Amino acid sequence: MIGRRILALSLVLVICACGRTGTPQEQRYESIDDLLNALEDAGAEIVTVGLDALLFDVDSRAVMLNGEISEIYEFENADERERAVIHLQALLEDARKDTADELSSARIWSHDLLIVVYFGRDGGTILLLSGLLGDPLQKPGLAEDEPYPPAVPAAIHALAEARGEDPSLIKVLSHTFVEWSDGCLEYPHPDEVCTQALTSGWRILLQLGDQEVEIHSDEMGGEIRWR
Repeated sequence: MIGRRILALSLVLVICACGRTGTPQEQRYESIDDLLNALEDAGAEIVTVGLDALLFDVDSRAVMLNGEISEIYEFENADERERAVIHLQALLEDARKDTADELSSARIWSHDLLIVVYFGRDGGTILLLSGLLGDPLQKPGLAEDEPYPPAVPAAIHALAEARGEDPSLIKVLSHTFVEWSDGCLEYPHPDEVCTQALTSGWRILLQLGDQEVEIHSDEMGGEIRWR
């Protein structure tokens, strides 16, 4: 299921990239619903968690976008949105002096009458938002704030679903790109016949409570295995 969603997102990103030179190609999202409909059409999972976000006193929506919190703000006109962008950039500068402030690692998009604030680190979701809205206004300045490859959030969600746990309780300890020696990612199932071919992927170490779990995945996270 997760692998199919990531594949769908990848196909949409390829299509978006064909016409992009930093801004979306003649796409207009003048309302929150316009953008949410486009994200759903692209295969994103969206759950509304609140009708009023916190940063601006305008129409807004707080949503879980592929399991990560996002806030979308809708302005009356482009001038109001631009004033909000200036205010938001000042808030970002202050926030980055305090790395405990969740706004310090947020990514911000400004497009048409909308501002989108994404607090997650899912690389596929960041690329999807960029494909629809153009490049973020600012990227987090610290190297550790760079997004995880798609296989990492896929591993988190797979482990959380298997254990019946909240994905937010799972901590990423490390992720390393590897070439697995076979098509079973070196974690074969009982009586499984594995293709003997090098397979690109990730060795991901996750922590859930006091347990560490080593995940083997393919490159995009379509195949997730652990013991």
